[in-house]
Amino acid sequence: MAMVSFAWQFLKQKVFFWLHKSQESDHSPETLAPLPDTLEAKLLQSINSLVTPTAYIKAIHSALEDSLQAWQKNLEAPNSLVILANPVEPIAKILQDSLNSWDNDLEVKVVTPLGDFRRPSDPLTITAQLRHALEAQGGIEFDGQGVDLIQDVECLEQRTTVVVIPSLEQCFLRCISGWDGIGFLREITVQNPQYFWLIGCNSWAWDFLDFVSQISAYFDDVRPLPTLTGEMLRSWLIPLTGQWGTIKPEGDLANLISVNSSNSSSSDAQAEVELYWQNLANCSQGIGSIAAKLWLRSLRIKKQVMERENPAQSVLNTKENEDQICPLFQVNPAQPSLPSFTNLDLYLLHSLMIHGRISPAHLALSLGEPESQIQARVQRLLREDILVRRWGDLIICPTYYQQLQSELANNNFFVGGR
Repeated sequence: MAMVSFAWQFLKQKVFFWLHKSQESDHSPETLAPLPDTLEAKLLQSINSLVTPTAYIKAIHSALEDSLQAWQKNLEAPNSLVILANPVEPIAKILQDSLNSWDNDLEVKVVTPLGDFRRPSDPLTITAQLRHALEAQGGIEFDGQGVDLIQDVECLEQRTTVVVIPSLEQCFLRCISGWDGIGFLREITVQNPQYFWLIGCNSWAWDFLDFVSQISAYFDDVRPLPTLTGEMLRSWLIPLTGQWGTIKPEGDLANLISVNSSNSSSSDAQAEVELYWQNLANCSQGIGSIAAKLWLRSLRIKKQVMERENPAQSVLNTKENEDQICPLFQVNPAQPSLPSFTNLDLYLLHSLMIHGRISPAHLALSLGEPESQIQARVQRLLREDILVRRWGDLIICPTYYQQLQSELANNNFFVGGR
């Protein structure tokens, strides 16, 4: 009976959505337009400044507390926790936000000797720079002997420090001798059980490192970030609209959908809203950064507002125009189509998936190709919005992640992560 009820509710929501889509209204797609570039750029800034989704933070808090409690009570417990994130998720920021909001009741000290570690220009110096940063912390053994692993219960009292490695993929480059830093970190975590190691990593990088160096044999407590539901995405993203004027103070649900629901009951409108967010969760695979970009891509503005001198000013909630705010509207989220790719493009994109963010010079080195040739392909992919520049590095645009994952898999590339 429960299955029948679920199927009926799903069918009912689909019917509501189809009926409303077919109605003529002032908010029909014919009267709406995509956001102008200037407005989209302003809204993107707000999205990029969002705090980490609550579901991610709670999951990390729970995993960290469970692992730490076991480590402080059991001499044989793992002394590390690896948090895996999708390649387009900012894992270092996710860990930082989670630790900043953590109510630390376990009397442990969290240290971040690596800070926001990035690959040095010469990848062969990665190990030396990691060692230098960790030596500055003090107390960590590097001589290969480490702390006597035959410890007694009194050693448990010394287990009070958590060392954070925010982004493991920044500690290697896929080239000759380029992942020596991973072997170095792997050994010192084993040799220093008096420290607990919290490690963030790109899931594709983790699968690659497991293939080439069996890294999971050394780090056996590995947790992926949770999948975000439609309701989780809604509670995370909707507060932004208070800045944009998308929702009026009374919280009219009709302003959230792209069709006219004035003739529908409030429950029907609510069903449509829930359907929108569930579609967004499905379309993004429940990955926060992808959902945020697809949500932005689904926003529309009235065409008549586009005719004004400054349409962005008509949307953004500022003191100067707070009485004349024009709402934005949502259409059903959809993934954009991919352009055609050369073989070099696919190798380039695959390397980016593994390394998360990477400089053009390192990208060329990882592919064994001249930087001038790589730069030409990078420029094309930047124009196509497949790639994005961030702080001098290249990253994959989250909007295209699923299609790129399928494209690479269909061309027999190693595909990792979720």
